[in-house]
Amino acid sequence: MTQQQKIDVCFAPAIDTLIDQYLTSVGMGFNPGEMRRYCRREALRLNAKTDAELSLIGLTREQIPAHVLRHRLTPLAA
Repeated sequence: MTQQQKIDVCFAPAIDTLIDQYLTSVGMGFNPGEMRRYCRREALRLNAKTDAELSLIGLTREQIPAHVLRHRLTPLAA
């Protein structure tokens, strides 16, 4: 008789949608594609963390776009 093991695989939600929603909320006047490319590497790195790891650095998954774009959009986000 063979034993079967159950493996649960969890994926972080797509970060691009969160970035697009954030950029839409702060207004236009810039190229959203360029802004996404600017922050995508850091956003993907943070998005790969667990919710507990994000909590340790004071972030939620929904706050990642604002966090990675904070230097570029400070006047708009303030």
